[in-house]
Amino acid sequence: MFSLAIAGGIYLLDHKIKEYADSHFLQGSNKKVLKDRLILRNCHNKDTAFGAVKVGTENCQELSAAGLGCVLAEYWRQIFHGSKMGRIGLAMVLGGGFSNYMDRRNKGYVTDYVSFNVKKKEIRKMVFNISDFCIIGGTVIWAIASLIPSPKKQKKQEK
Repeated sequence: MFSLAIAGGIYLLDHKIKEYADSHFLQGSNKKVLKDRLILRNCHNKDTAFGAVKVGTENCQELSAAGLGCVLAEYWRQIFHGSKMGRIGLAMVLGGGFSNYMDRRNKGYVTDYVSFNVKKKEIRKMVFNISDFCIIGGTVIWAIASLIPSPKKQKKQEK
């Protein structure tokens, strides 16, 4: 299945970049790239996204596993009742979510490594990884796909 290859590709790519960030950048260091538009960092996130809610490492692992289980259940439902676009979006969420989950499980934190060099300090302080972008993008794709009637549903309605 093509969409599962997407999930695996996202997981492997992000995993390798996290390994590179952990081995080539000291935690707290910054390196501006792409004409100073991006900042490469090595940030270890031990809690939820942006540290918004402090739940602890173990609880964060459990929440991540529960979230992945829900996404996997929806992916399974999409196989029979959804669209290819919805499955691709969910595969992006699964690949990114699994990468971050494995970080939490194996290291106790998620390695984030890129920030946007913008004027607004609050945004510049946020540190992401490819998995984060895939989770956000995949969720948007899945949501849009959910609003569009799937070919399977249209065929049932025509009968």
